[in-house]
Amino acid sequence: MKFGLHYQLPCSPTQSPVQRYRDTIAQAAYAETLGFESVWPVEQHFDPGFSILPSPLLLLSAIAERTQRLRLGIGIILLPLSHPVRVAEEIATLDVISNGRVEFGVGRGVFPSHFSGFGLPQEESRERFLEGLQIVRQAWTTERLSFQGKFFTINNISVVPKPVQQPHPPICVAANTVETYEQMGQLGLSILTAAQITTFPKLRELIPLYRQARHAAGHPHGNGEELSLLAPCYVAESAEQVRREVEPSIRHFLDSLIAAFPVGKGNQLLEEAAERLRKTTYEQVCEVMGIFATPEAFVDRLTQLREEFGMGRFLCWFNMGGQVPHEQVLRGMRLFADKVMPHFA
Repeated sequence: MKFGLHYQLPCSPTQSPVQRYRDTIAQAAYAETLGFESVWPVEQHFDPGFSILPSPLLLLSAIAERTQRLRLGIGIILLPLSHPVRVAEEIATLDVISNGRVEFGVGRGVFPSHFSGFGLPQEESRERFLEGLQIVRQAWTTERLSFQGKFFTINNISVVPKPVQQPHPPICVAANTVETYEQMGQLGLSILTAAQITTFPKLRELIPLYRQARHAAGHPHGNGEELSLLAPCYVAESAEQVRREVEPSIRHFLDSLIAAFPVGKGNQLLEEAAERLRKTTYEQVCEVMGIFATPEAFVDRLTQLREEFGMGRFLCWFNMGGQVPHEQVLRGMRLFADKVMPHFA
């Protein structure tokens, strides 16, 4: 199984955005020396307590210059918010800069504030996503691009540079709903699923639907490479130390997520989700969306999840909430690399 890092980059008022970025770049460079395979920052907007990472490609460009082998995963680009030609250009440019190390993670997005902030109707997100993804793929694989769709009209342009990886960088789609799991299975595309959004119990329902759809559409049986699982996690020498060091950061994440859900806007699903999060305990987070444990207990839990889900890549979010100090994150990464990763080689 491959192991990567995930970054959302929340930043509280007491933290420096400059230092948060510098620490993240340093952690990614250190991860390569420890044997981690990839790094996956996510695009978010308009809420510093939740994230100060609107442009993961800029962060990955900096990481590319500090590393040699680390795969540069985008986990994810919110495709409906951008013009797909621009996305195709920028992803290809990163692939050229890094000499073919890009993993193109892409999704629709879930937060209403992202769509209202860019003046786009969220109800169009699925159609915009599918049309945009079609344009990006064509831009990479044709000499000149023409396209006529519902949202975009493109007339005979040359999209350059072309990616180093041919026919294009690997594509991985963020999946949160039944429709997306089944649709990506039908298309034979790999998926990225995040346990802090789609919890372990829900994944037990959704991942079989994805694999059934892949099989029904005639796509070959995957060896795990078609599924990447992202989960908040932390390791330390004792369970008491784990909880002491990570629980305040977990609470910060939950509070920032609650704040991101609109209240009184008529969206009953989001309001109900916010109410559930207010009642969520540390123990419940450990049970349904993360692994916070000693190395030995982490190995047991991850073994169980791999047997259940069959993922080929596990993406570690070592600083859920962003409140764990940089040196502690480095220490946890080193402990994870020394005492967890060898069990899954």
